[in-house]
Amino acid sequence: MNQKLFVYAKNHSKKTIIFTVLISVILNGLINLAGDKLGIPLFLDTIFTAVTAALFGIIPGILTGLFTNLFQELLRGFPLYLYPFAVVNMATGLLVGILVKKGYFKTLFGVFLVIIYTALINSFLGALIVTIVFGGITNEEVDYIVKVILMTGQSVFSSTFIARIFINLVDKGIAVLIAYLIYVKLKKEKQPKEQTYE
Repeated sequence: MNQKLFVYAKNHSKKTIIFTVLISVILNGLINLAGDKLGIPLFLDTIFTAVTAALFGIIPGILTGLFTNLFQELLRGFPLYLYPFAVVNMATGLLVGILVKKGYFKTLFGVFLVIIYTALINSFLGALIVTIVFGGITNEEVDYIVKVILMTGQSVFSSTFIARIFINLVDKGIAVLIAYLIYVKLKKEKQPKEQTYE
């Protein structure tokens, strides 16, 4: 196991990391399903991908992203339209893992940049997949925005990208902020408490 690819992996057992990945996959899938049922126009499937990547690094983050989309297929009876987007979810794990390792979670401005970068990459990859694989429409809430933008004369790729930018800024903002709050809390708990004298 290449320790350079992990943030805290060297301080945790493989069982802890595997357990975290599995729990994160389940939570991602269930939150996404609940969001769909409630008609929330967000993806809500990368929150714990970001958390896992922030805490344990690149590889656990990527694996969480990969298995999240496979689990979503299982939850929905294998409609076979979610697994192509595993690339997008994996990109979140990769990007958050890299940026946290580089110290972006040390400042609020750094956190803001993580949100922007993640939203841009997710929007680009998502738009690319939707355009190439699905022709622009995926029967998701975001398609309403895509159809409106298409009516203005924009290309399929531009329409799907623009629609996803707005959604991803909120969606990845939620994911990264939750990851940041958990990261900071656990980091504080790991720091040795100062000894006090009376």
